[in-house]
Amino acid sequence: AAPHLSLTYRLPDDKMKKYFLLLLTLIYFTITATAQDVGIDQQKMAAGRAKPDSNFVNYLIQSAAAYEGDMMKTDSAEGLYLEAISLAEKTGYTKGLKDARLGIGQYYFQKGKLTLSLNAMLKNEATAIQLGDSSMLFSTLRITASVYMRIGDMNMARKILARRQAILDNNGIKNLKDTSYPVLSQYNSLAVFYNLPQVNKPDSAVYYFRKIYQFGKNTAMSGLWTQLGNGGLAIYFSGKNMYDSSVYHSRIAREAAFQAKRFDNYYGFTLAMANTYKKSGQPDSAFKYAYTVYNDANKFSYLGLLANSSNLLATLYKDAKQYDSAVKYMAAESRYKDSLSGQETLKNIQVITSEQEFKVIEQQREKEAALKEYKASLKNYFLIGGLLLLLIVILFLTRVNKQRTQSKKKIEKAYLDLKSTQAQLIQSEKMASLGELTAGIAHEIQNPLNFVNNFSEINIELINEVRSQQLNVSVEELQELLNDIAANEEKINQHGKRADAIVKGMLQHSRSSAGQKEPTDINALCDEYLRLSYHGLRAKDKSFNAILKTDFDESLEKINIVPQDIGRVIMNLITNAFYAVNTPRPPEGGGAYQPTVSISTMRIADKIEIKVSDNGPGIPANIIDKIFQPFFTTKPTGQGTGLGLSLSYDIVKAHGGELKVATKEGEGSTFIISIPA
Repeated sequence: AAPHLSLTYRLPDDKMKKYFLLLLTLIYFTITATAQDVGIDQQKMAAGRAKPDSNFVNYLIQSAAAYEGDMMKTDSAEGLYLEAISLAEKTGYTKGLKDARLGIGQYYFQKGKLTLSLNAMLKNEATAIQLGDSSMLFSTLRITASVYMRIGDMNMARKILARRQAILDNNGIKNLKDTSYPVLSQYNSLAVFYNLPQVNKPDSAVYYFRKIYQFGKNTAMSGLWTQLGNGGLAIYFSGKNMYDSSVYHSRIAREAAFQAKRFDNYYGFTLAMANTYKKSGQPDSAFKYAYTVYNDANKFSYLGLLANSSNLLATLYKDAKQYDSAVKYMAAESRYKDSLSGQETLKNIQVITSEQEFKVIEQQREKEAALKEYKASLKNYFLIGGLLLLLIVILFLTRVNKQRTQSKKKIEKAYLDLKSTQAQLIQSEKMASLGELTAGIAHEIQNPLNFVNNFSEINIELINEVRSQQLNVSVEELQELLNDIAANEEKINQHGKRADAIVKGMLQHSRSSAGQKEPTDINALCDEYLRLSYHGLRAKDKSFNAILKTDFDESLEKINIVPQDIGRVIMNLITNAFYAVNTPRPPEGGGAYQPTVSISTMRIADKIEIKVSDNGPGIPANIIDKIFQPFFTTKPTGQGTGLGLSLSYDIVKAHGGELKVATKEGEGSTFIISIPA
């Protein structure tokens, strides 16, 4: 069916306000295919009524739309629309029902049957809301707004136009490829609204008329928008007393309407041109066009056009002092206006509006009551569910508590076992360190002990020689032998003291720590543990050799540390360095690989740094974050406890210092001990 929009043009001249009902009907148009003057196919009608379907409903709607444009058959359109509505309801054909209601709503509006038009649109609105069809709702609200504008209810008209605008703003019309129709349709409705004397915003009205005129020319329905745009501009120029421009645009609008067989628009534009001729002082032309509208509008039963053309003719006869004719047309105007927007019509529409608003209120109340009942039910469900959940939680917590008690016992037992194992591992680590230290001590003592043994044997030989030759030895020779024996004894004493010092020093360093800090020569401590570690490893592996490098800061004074603990850290780092260089890596530049371990000391600000470096394979990046973790080791099973670096880290922390590492795979590692000076 053909959905329609209405336009009302505003004449600023106060004398012309009585023509506004004419202007509301002026450009009331059909958006879909132009109505064609076709006859009814009786065979098709008979077949369709025998077995109605969607195609037959569409045929009825198309025939009704065609009859609307034929002054001889216009009254038959109502029956076809009503039959289409009835069959669409029976067959459940929603689109046909929508189009038929829109068609008859438009038809009733043109005929001035506003109550029937509004009834049809309210039914369509309810269907559109139920189906969520925003396109149907958008088209329906246009006719509803036009009805309220016709009766002068601007408040309702404004609300309905706002609803249409909201649909456009929110892209509410889905699956619509060409959006020009809804946009121009809303422009038209807004132009009509702002042009009404009750609203009185002509600048806003002409703004939308111009947008219709400019935008509509490039659309698929340019003929329709040509009517509206030019018709609106004609009224605007008439109000500005630019009569030639007004007549020019009126003629364009009339021609477009005539070609489209939109006779309601055609006669509306014609009447607008008659008004322009009257204002410009050309009463003969005004009479001519006014008579044309009055006679033909009567054949179509266009009440709005009849009322407004009667008004214009009455005014023209009054100005010509032909009072009998003026009274005749004034009576006709009163009769048509009463049919169009009389008290009975207004009363009926007010009742319909009130009923509709009451329905909305009732629906809202029903929703609120249902929501309240739902919330109450939901509250009960939540209460019952909460109690069940609480019971489940209590049972769950009871079970968890029982399991937790059992787990606690298991954890305590595991903890005791772990502590025992940890103590054993720490003791094992200490014994391993002690083994390294003992081997070094043995090597250190071996050298002076060899001297003692060698010189003792020499002295024994010299003494025996003196005894065997004492009668034959001169005094000078005896004195020389005694001097040699005395020199050897001095060397025996010297190396004996050296061995004694080594033993005392090592015992001091290897005894259990009491945790007492004492002034310590850090350079001597590092040098001693470097040699002991090296000799300890050589005692285990005679084939091992490494270059030892030292770089001690001789300006360092004694610092307060626990020497046994720091010594254990240094020895652990040096032992790890020897282990690293004992795993050869490919030499750089093709030369022979030279295992090298370095130790250095340096004062930096208020800290002492001890660096232990090697040129081994370095530490892989994927384990660098784990090396200080307890029990982590890369050594084969049985060769390491994984506690050396962990204990070293804790000892350095206990001294208020830091233990860090810098490494690069393939180039070696450097461990840095930083302790307060």
